[in-house]
Amino acid sequence: MTLYRKLVLIVALAVPLVANAASDSRLIDAVKHGDHDAIRSLIKNKSIDVNAAQSDGTTALHWAAHKNDLETAGLLLDASANASPANVYNVTPLHLACTNHSDEMGLRLIKAGAKADAALWTGETVLMECSRTGATETVAALIKAGANVNASETSQGQTALMWAAGMGHTDIVKLLLKHGADVNAKTLATADKVPNTCRICTWKSSPGGFTALMFAARSGDVESARLLLKAGADPDAATEEDGNTLVVASASGHEEVALLLLKSGADFESKDDNGVTALHYALYNGLSRIHGYTYDPVYRVRPANMPKLAKALLESGADPNAKIAKNYSIGPEIRGNCDSMTGTAGATPFLLAAASADAALLSLLAKYEADIHLAKEDGTTALIAAARSACTLSHQRGDLSNAEEVQQALAAVKVLVELGTDVNGKDESGNTAIHMAAFSGADMVVQFLAERSANVNASNKNGETPWSMASGISPSLQSTGSYGTHETTASLLLSLGAKPVERNKLVQQEKSATTNVSIIRDPSAGDVEIK
Repeated sequence: MTLYRKLVLIVALAVPLVANAASDSRLIDAVKHGDHDAIRSLIKNKSIDVNAAQSDGTTALHWAAHKNDLETAGLLLDASANASPANVYNVTPLHLACTNHSDEMGLRLIKAGAKADAALWTGETVLMECSRTGATETVAALIKAGANVNASETSQGQTALMWAAGMGHTDIVKLLLKHGADVNAKTLATADKVPNTCRICTWKSSPGGFTALMFAARSGDVESARLLLKAGADPDAATEEDGNTLVVASASGHEEVALLLLKSGADFESKDDNGVTALHYALYNGLSRIHGYTYDPVYRVRPANMPKLAKALLESGADPNAKIAKNYSIGPEIRGNCDSMTGTAGATPFLLAAASADAALLSLLAKYEADIHLAKEDGTTALIAAARSACTLSHQRGDLSNAEEVQQALAAVKVLVELGTDVNGKDESGNTAIHMAAFSGADMVVQFLAERSANVNASNKNGETPWSMASGISPSLQSTGSYGTHETTASLLLSLGAKPVERNKLVQQEKSATTNVSIIRDPSAGDVEIK
């Protein structure tokens, strides 16, 4: 699981090394190059030591295992080659067979007497490596040969069971449990904390306190989770950073595992260190909109909400008004990302449903007494979030292909207005829902809000109006290019009684608003730093 482990196994063989001066390297060279005629000739004539090693201790059998050359491995073993030579990193051929997920090579080596308890100097055993890669038959043979199923590596205390669960190898989980693997063993604490939203990041090492069930929750392995729970795994195992198993599964976007854990008694009130609950994560589409990431259909797909999980949590008594405790980021903020509402503090599940324009979940949360008036710490209301939800980078550039997003935003806005939200409510910058609808170029939302008495001439603290935003007029250098231009929206606002605003007046108002603020401009980057 660790990058270092992979480097140990690969570097030991990938870098050409000079053979020990006292050793004949012809056999090793022949195996490295796959020259079977030379291999057979050298072994047959007994003209070379089959256990000769390079300067780092790597033998011909290491290379045969690395290349998964079963024929050569058989020839070497039949010629009395040592089945468990260890190089300077303590890597044995069996480690390499496990890395390759080669049961044929693994079984051949074990039959020839390879050590079942061989371990790297970091403590990682061949059983752990085979459990990680899913070499089930080799795992079974290792256990039969006496491998310790509860051995742990020294850097993080991870066990074979954790790796099997984390990589989704259910058959190996079953084998290890059958032979006494500790179902509630925990990883060691580490100095580095790990992001608790691994749904949209790559595989990470765990912080201290992770159990095999938490690894299964993070990987989404439902069957392994069932086996672990049946074997006595604690459904409420938790870390301070990540919350319990239910929060981990929800944060990783695994609805079925989360439902299983909830049914098994995991505490639905558990939170991670940012104050995010499983119910917040059930509204992940909304949560993803306030982090600053850019999403697209290929590179980073926006996660979906999990309605079954949300309903189950609410039925169990989860708090629909729980607030995220603080602002945190899961990635670098992207300036000009029009659908991002950076700042998580104060966000409730209801606000996240609004941000994702999920009308059905808004109605469900309201049914369970969600407070429709709660806003984020920056004053963003559910209605403002819903009105902004239609904004995408493509639409910002004038592409009207997001008609579906506009329809979804309109549906959410309608639900919110019908529930009694203030159509003219403002955030701390003075923006209203119709500002955000205009900023997003969502004509239908603008029309609906205007019909419900939204002020089409509302002015924010910089003097910006819905019309100026739709027209792409930005009073600040920092916002240049992030507004886009929506001509149909600007025209619609004029027909609804909006008054045009001159950019120089907006600039003057912004200067007036920042009279007591020192602004440093970087001409090369176009950035504004406020001191």
